[in-house]
Amino acid sequence: MSRPVVAALLGLAITASSSAARADEPRARVARAPVPLDGIAAIIDDVFIFRSDVAARAKRFEPTLSHDPTKRRAELAAMEKQLLARMIDELLVTRDAKALHIEVTDAEVNAGVASVAQANNMTRNALEAEVKKAGFSRVEYEEEIKRQIAEQRWLLVRAAGKIDRKKAADNEAFAAAVEKQREALVVELRSRAFIEIR
Repeated sequence: MSRPVVAALLGLAITASSSAARADEPRARVARAPVPLDGIAAIIDDVFIFRSDVAARAKRFEPTLSHDPTKRRAELAAMEKQLLARMIDELLVTRDAKALHIEVTDAEVNAGVASVAQANNMTRNALEAEVKKAGFSRVEYEEEIKRQIAEQRWLLVRAAGKIDRKKAADNEAFAAAVEKQREALVVELRSRAFIEIR
């Protein structure tokens, strides 16, 4: 797929400069170098993933990083690379799910959250407290649950008839076969999209 025209119009970062001065300031003091506000981490067709989006997701995992500054930088860089790849895959899957008219209702999201709480022997309030500790707001967590439900349905539709239950008789083998199909489907989605990682 050809590179979108809009991508050619953007630099590595979105910048803004201040041109307004207070009335009591000399004009010579107003001029400032452009201040980078955000950078583009990846372009997927006509959609942008910004560096701030990747950093926000990475922030939730920062407590797991090394305290050694050198190791921490290397670990953070590797983690952000993995997270960006996952964010690209999520975007592609979400878009394909919409093309298949896969929808998830609020009631289904609420049921999904309740199921997570029950599986962990927690009340809804206790789960929300844990979610907050993990760096998610309630809305963000519900959106993630919604995305996961939609992805599960997408996978069932796209992988239908492609998994041999005789070769994947037990749950572990079946789960492995499903994940293999997911990886193959994502590779196909990537091949059909324009993707530029910056």
